This record gives sequence, C-alpha cells and structure tokens, in this order.
Amino acid sequence: MSDRFVLEASKEEVEQLFDVSSKRDDFFESDYNITPGSLIPVVYKEGNERKIYNFQWGLIPEDAGEEKEGQDNYEVPVESTEENAWFSECLEQRRCLIPANGFYKWKTTRKKSTPFYIRLLSNQLTAFAGIYTVWRSESGRDVYSCAMLTTEANALVQPVDNRMPVLVHPDYFEQWLSDEPAEDSLITTIKGGYSMTDMAVNRVSEDVNNPENNSPELIQPIPK
Repeated sequence: MSDRFVLEASKEEVEQLFDVSSKRDDFFESDYNITPGSLIPVVYKEGNERKIYNFQWGLIPEDAGEEKEGQDNYEVPVESTEENAWFSECLEQRRCLIPANGFYKWKTTRKKSTPFYIRLLSNQLTAFAGIYTVWRSESGRDVYSCAMLTTEANALVQPVDNRMPVLVHPDYFEQWLSDEPAEDSLITTIKGGYSMTDMAVNRVSEDVNNPENNSPELIQPIPK
C-alpha cells in the first residue's frame, strides 16, 4: 500500500519554521491523507533565496512524455542514489524540504493491513528530506516535482515497516538546502537529527485506507 503523510500546520507556522513567505494561501490547506501524485508545498533554494512552491509528489523523469509518469517515483531509498545517476544528480544539485506533521505506515500480515500514524511526540511540524527536478511539458510549462527520501526504519517504526522517511530537524534545514556535497557525512548528520525517543507510533482508523477520506479523525489513536 502506498505511503501517505499529513500536513496540518497553518501558513504562518510553515512560513516561520522554514523562513519562507508566500502570497498563496491555498498551498497551506490542511491535508490528513496526502497521496502520491498530489500537489504539496515544498521548500527549496534558488540562489541564496529560500522559496516555497507547490510541487507534484512524484519525481518526473527528464524524458517523460507526460506528468503522470512521475507518480512511481514518490519515494527514493537514500541508498539507491549512489546507483542511479539521475537520483544522484538531484541529490547533489536539487535538495528540498517537504513540510509534514507525520506519516502513515501499514503493518501487513497474511490476514490484513493495519494503518499506523507516526509523528513527533511534541506533535510539532517538521520536514522530510527530498529531491526535486523541473520538467518542461510540450506546451513549455515548467512542472516542479519531488520525491521523499527514505531510510531504514528505526527500532520504533521497525515493527510496522522496515522503511521510513528521512526526517530533517530544523537545525539542519540550511545544511540540507545548501550546496554542500551530498557525501555520507551529510546524510548521516541529517538522519541523526531525531531519535526514536522523539517519536510516537499510534494505530489509527482503517478509514485512512480510502484516499478520499480527509479529516483530523484519521490521525486519532485507537486502541491496539
């Protein structure tokens, strides 16, 4: 089952945490069931300026004939960036931050898949590490698209799934968006921003399985 995530912060909260500003209020509408292919607010850098814009969640290949070809590239294992020249180029030259409050994972057994919501204990806004590209359509329109970087799950998330997004602590926002080479030391630093003791895992309603459901009730814990 596709991974999903949640963004429930206000425009002001996002602008303050990420040190950006936007005239677009519609970028910041709360969404409790964000699915691959959606338009999502993403923070990136052009020159020395941080910007925020709506990106398609799903990295569009450079030779794509249409936008939907990027939907399969919504997640990229950070380990695979060394093996794929395009992913490696994005990691070196086009890193971004994906604002989020938490993400869903499904624990799958032979009988069923049970959804869980993973967040910071503080419920605070944070970011996923991402990479992005700009694809030009046949009509000449520039389409910004991104992928979430994933890593091995920590001991807290592991019982649910063996992968999780790379979370970026605010202390490392500038470093991630900088032109610093994407060496192992950078990845290790970014991945070490949060520990499992900073996080919580809660079972949630199976209503989240339906992408059309979108309400705060989706992230409310239910008894295990």
